[in-house]
Amino acid sequence: MFHVHRVFVAVAVLASLATAQSWPDGKELSGRLMDLARLDRARLVELGRSAGDQKLRLLEIAPEQPRGGGDPAVLVLANLEGDLPLASLSAVELAAEVLAAAPDHPASSVRWYVLPMANPDGLDRFFQRPRAPGGHNDTSRDDDTDGLEGEDPPDDLDGDGLITWMLVDDPGGAWNLNDEGLPVTADPARSPEAVRYRRELEGHDDDGDGRYNEDPPGGVDVAGNFPHEFQAWGDRGLWPGDQPESRAVLEFAHSHPDIALVLVLGVDNNLWTVPEPNPPLDPALPVMPGRRLARTLGLEADTEYPLQTVLDAAGARGSYGPLSPAAVRARLHLDPVTRPLDDDLGWWRALSEGYRAFLGRHGLDAPRLEPTPPRRGSAANWAYFQFGVPTVACDLWSLPVPVDTTATDSLAVTAVAEPEPWLRHLQHRAEHDRHGGWRSWTEITLDDGRRALVGGPEPGARHTPAAYAANARARALLPFWLDLAGWLPRLNVAFDGIIDRGAGVYEVTVLVRNDGRLPYPTAMGAVNRRPGPVVVELAGGEPFTLDRRRTVDTLPAGGGITLTWLVRADDAGRLSVTASAPSLGSAMAQGGVR
Repeated sequence: MFHVHRVFVAVAVLASLATAQSWPDGKELSGRLMDLARLDRARLVELGRSAGDQKLRLLEIAPEQPRGGGDPAVLVLANLEGDLPLASLSAVELAAEVLAAAPDHPASSVRWYVLPMANPDGLDRFFQRPRAPGGHNDTSRDDDTDGLEGEDPPDDLDGDGLITWMLVDDPGGAWNLNDEGLPVTADPARSPEAVRYRRELEGHDDDGDGRYNEDPPGGVDVAGNFPHEFQAWGDRGLWPGDQPESRAVLEFAHSHPDIALVLVLGVDNNLWTVPEPNPPLDPALPVMPGRRLARTLGLEADTEYPLQTVLDAAGARGSYGPLSPAAVRARLHLDPVTRPLDDDLGWWRALSEGYRAFLGRHGLDAPRLEPTPPRRGSAANWAYFQFGVPTVACDLWSLPVPVDTTATDSLAVTAVAEPEPWLRHLQHRAEHDRHGGWRSWTEITLDDGRRALVGGPEPGARHTPAAYAANARARALLPFWLDLAGWLPRLNVAFDGIIDRGAGVYEVTVLVRNDGRLPYPTAMGAVNRRPGPVVVELAGGEPFTLDRRRTVDTLPAGGGITLTWLVRADDAGRLSVTASAPSLGSAMAQGGVR
């Protein structure tokens, strides 16, 4: 009876989303999140506060039947960019869908941590008027290093409530307008008579220094404030995790070792195109393994070996996990770890194929702009390269590519200057939809007498559909995300043999398996040695050695490992074995004589 009530409440929340014709703001989404938190399996957790002192609310959803030994969990991070209301809306929809899922659905067997508004300050900026590009948080920044903060913000010169582009007459400018009214790179050799412009954000020179809008009111790009390949000295913070939003995510993740997969909803996509592997290296390349690795491989420390010799030594001790060729290559620091390890590309490609197949089945595979791969300092790259768990990054919507321009945009055009493809697609969309996201150019005169044109792309139009289409897009990928729970590693343990050797002595063989579709851990996680190993403990007898408890570092997808003990026991039927790991949960088997 309760399950029916729970589904009714969750569906009621979804229905309230489906009736909206405008984007729900942060206050409305928080209210919907609190409605879901009233259900029995859900609770709200406050991770901290944003730079603008807003609560960072995470919804924790327990599995349908929690196990005493812990449950694997999925962490969902949405809208770190701030100006992607579709990502926040979709995360709330996902939480409601998890709560409404059938008890036997894979999504009901794991724990979910859903953070729909990872950057609430940036989300608020989307609803401010005039609306400016970007969704930075409220951290103060002195962009022009003049000792003042936010003294030269953009201005809405044409009164349309939006901060768009401004093309200022400038003989030395880098831009022209082509015949379609699209900005293109100026080429004096081909068009010496063309008017040239400097491209700026719409606004005045408020502080009179000859520059426009060089110090907008504050803000750090939270989506680029994570540790892996962090890029300092810009709008991404002073150091990785220095922003309260990203630091709260990092602290939460590292204090919850049950997290087995991270789903990032934003502008990045690592499934549309699988990242390229590291290029092959010369087998004869001389390398010097460190002391620990040399000792593990039975090699001499402080001695150079051909790379192939080191790889062969590793392969003789195990071809997967910490001693795989990809892991050894990473431990030798032969190149920056900026691409997935080779041993992770199998499951990565399988996920990508499943994603592409899902898009095809649901009519979502129309021509589109190439999505953005996770950039430096992104949460997706941190979660895979450093946190060590499988990570899925998905964008939720892209500008549709008009059929008549697909071929042109796919070719390298060198004869004439071409606009960025997304600008043409945005303009084409606006010709057929008044909510298309493109503003015609309007001529204005600036305070210094210069002529300028204001117009171009509306803020956020590249990644945000019109509000009337939002609800369908917010729900479009939910089934795929829910099914990710079925990919997680699944721990299984069983007695593979208990042989009576006489006098109360038994030879015990235990099989520890991973019945899931993803390895434990990833190859990258094996290099980082996180998450931790599987702990296998035998009970009900006394081992002849002191290793009642053993660890298993790696379990490939669909594979397993056998462990053998020689034990003294009064009754073999009382022997039991337990295997556990924080992000796998636990499994137990009871003994019996064969």
